[in-house]
Amino acid sequence: MRKYFYLMAMAIMALGFTSCTSDNNDNPTPQPEPESQAEYTIMYYTGGAGNIDAAMLKILINFYNANPDAYKKVNVVIQYKFSTAENMSEQYGIFSPDTCAMFGSKTLRWAVDPAKIIDQQAFNQDNIYGADNADITSPDSLTNFINWAARKYPAKKYMLVVADHGGGYIPAKELPETETTRTNRIILADDGHQDKAFTAKSLSRGIRNANVRLQTVFLLACMMNNMEYQFELKDVCDYVIASTYLMPGKGGAMNVLVEQLSQPNVDTEHALDAYIKADVKSWESGKANPESTVFYTDLTLTRTANIDKLGTLMRQFVDRLCETYTNGTETQKQAIDSCTARAVKVQENYPYYDVAKYINSIMTALPEVYDFSFYNQMRETFNSCIAAQYYSTYLTAHQYMVDYSVLLGAGGAYNYLMWNTNQETGDMTPVAGLLFTDNGERYQFALVPTGNAQSYKMENMKLQGYWGGTLANTYEQLAFDKAVGWSRWIRLNRQWPNIFCPSGLHFELPMPDAASQD
Repeated sequence: MRKYFYLMAMAIMALGFTSCTSDNNDNPTPQPEPESQAEYTIMYYTGGAGNIDAAMLKILINFYNANPDAYKKVNVVIQYKFSTAENMSEQYGIFSPDTCAMFGSKTLRWAVDPAKIIDQQAFNQDNIYGADNADITSPDSLTNFINWAARKYPAKKYMLVVADHGGGYIPAKELPETETTRTNRIILADDGHQDKAFTAKSLSRGIRNANVRLQTVFLLACMMNNMEYQFELKDVCDYVIASTYLMPGKGGAMNVLVEQLSQPNVDTEHALDAYIKADVKSWESGKANPESTVFYTDLTLTRTANIDKLGTLMRQFVDRLCETYTNGTETQKQAIDSCTARAVKVQENYPYYDVAKYINSIMTALPEVYDFSFYNQMRETFNSCIAAQYYSTYLTAHQYMVDYSVLLGAGGAYNYLMWNTNQETGDMTPVAGLLFTDNGERYQFALVPTGNAQSYKMENMKLQGYWGGTLANTYEQLAFDKAVGWSRWIRLNRQWPNIFCPSGLHFELPMPDAASQD
């Protein structure tokens, strides 16, 4: 058994859930002989994000638990930026004052050496790279890291892991890169730069500008398995791994990833399938009653080659939906509103909904608009995008599995909700929220029960100011919206979607009769 330094041992005990400069000299494309290359180089790009240094380092420990022989075929290179010294010092007293002063806001690069332990590399001043407090969320920084890793550690195939808090896609974060806030942070926030973070556009740009093509991109962060990011990444890699729900800060199976990718004549899909299964399993290890313990977490492996076909079908779906909502009968409009009012939400605060269940429910309600042939094409195309999926036991037991999420709102607006938790029962009640309109206004409102079960209305709507963008200059610029036109439905729709995530729902979405014919 390996013996870790006191620092990392304390980190493992203390934490549960989580939520560089450009250097053009690193740009030359590596051209080694094939026999001199490793099978894979895994590029791991992450940071402490203000409060998760110990959690991130704890995940990285798993690389050091892999069979050392696996490193004969697989390289693992890491770029890690520590939180500011002040934020490091506030993390449960894990880091000593000297460690905080020495590594606060510093960026380190290293290749995992299986003969060492993580402390010897993550807390090694010789591995400090670039200027103090370099902006890790700059696309140039990511491009630089990928190019450096490929040049120094060439391989036949490359995998990029971007790890942090996450937060899915919301238009209010797709802003000029100098304008970010602490709330609703998106992937890889940098506390040394006012929590500036990657957006969908800047992340894909950082990858696109690199000199090598990535086979796999893993967004190891909360709620990133959405249509908005899948379409943004579809042209820069062959596979995307992401989670629809929250992602724990404990567990992890990076050792399995290294060992799987090191197998002779490795099949990528098989290896990644085995890895994500092990990862999800590790997260719920130790839970006494996994079926009844509320625990939302999952991973999906997506084949990007099939995303374009899905986009074509989704555009046809949106075309028919908008036409029916505009010119259809009152009965048809009410059926659509009913589906929206019952849409399956994937997280309490955020406006993200299960896109497959939502589309299926509308197609089921409108068989005269979407015949069985169209429904079957849509289902098969969704399935063709998914190479593998795994969920926590709780999600599977309660049939809360989600393929992908998507932003959903009404009248061109979407909302972010705030909840109160009953300390005795654990029940959560929505109490207020923020409304972001398509023209850039931001309102605060209260949520008041109407008297009907799980029904609330917005009251005391007050204009707070502007969120810094519009639907047109954020959401409509996404590859997803350009392909599908989803924003047309967000603008046209007049029914606010369900505000509860699955544990608060007490209905089953109908399944089409045609499905039983297969």
